[in-house]
Amino acid sequence: MLSRKGVYYLTEDGRFKPLHSLKIILTGCIVAILVASAAILVSSTLNPAKSPEQSSHSNSLLTLQKKITTLEEQLASLSASDNQLRLAVNLPVVSQEEKNMGTGGQRSRTLYADQESSAHLLAMTGKKIENLNLKVEQQKKSHKDIQATWNKNQALFAAVPALKPIDGKITSTFGKRRHPIYKRVLFHEGIDFSAKTGTNIYAPGNGVVIFTGYNFGYGKKIVIDHGFGYKTVYAHLSRSLVHKGQKVTRGDVIALSGNTGISTGPHLHYEVHKYNRKVNPSAYFFDDFTPESYLTGAPVSKQSDSNS
Repeated sequence: MLSRKGVYYLTEDGRFKPLHSLKIILTGCIVAILVASAAILVSSTLNPAKSPEQSSHSNSLLTLQKKITTLEEQLASLSASDNQLRLAVNLPVVSQEEKNMGTGGQRSRTLYADQESSAHLLAMTGKKIENLNLKVEQQKKSHKDIQATWNKNQALFAAVPALKPIDGKITSTFGKRRHPIYKRVLFHEGIDFSAKTGTNIYAPGNGVVIFTGYNFGYGKKIVIDHGFGYKTVYAHLSRSLVHKGQKVTRGDVIALSGNTGISTGPHLHYEVHKYNRKVNPSAYFFDDFTPESYLTGAPVSKQSDSNS
């Protein structure tokens, strides 16, 4: 279920997916727990327990080795999640070589249950804990970078045209098509949504209205500048509900659909421009992110045709 406070990011294949700040916060908490656990292990190694249950150094070290193995597995899982989060906020992933720096070779599941001396076991355990601490510190730094970039990118995430601009079925996609009026193959520079005259049209992201008026074939038209190189165009409107220079927020009703200009029937023609180049609008929204689900949190119908 989606809400007005949801944040979405553009994946490498040009599709928007939800990203929750809670995941970053929880991951950061896991890192903190691992740091505390590592500190306890260091203390235990340097000051072996003196309770009757752990009087044997060998048993103590075997227990520590098991705990280290568990923590290493948790760190490996955390590292995979870390790379997903880095991609989500447009940071480069940490290479496997960087992750392995200072690890002293591959981890072994052997718990040193051979005939090595306790002193040697203690030294080996200390080395593994040192390496574990290095990995934890590396993970902490990565998550600080993610959080800092996340904070800086809030304006970008809010501005990207990620919301479907209208509740309607896509009747004409982006690309070459036979023009319904001119009867010849032309490039369709946006997508068309079928909608009854007077259907609400929504701002897909935060921005500023830079044009509202009549524009020949487009009929009544609105253009919004979202910043970060993004602009959106809305055509064949029956009525504009905004004025030039007005700031809009994702989910605001900006116009009503219509049949003005060169049009065969009531619909919305919608375009997305990125750095003044017209791109496929379907790459910037997806099935679950409809105006209804965004504004009310209601479950979305399974009949949506977006992001196809």
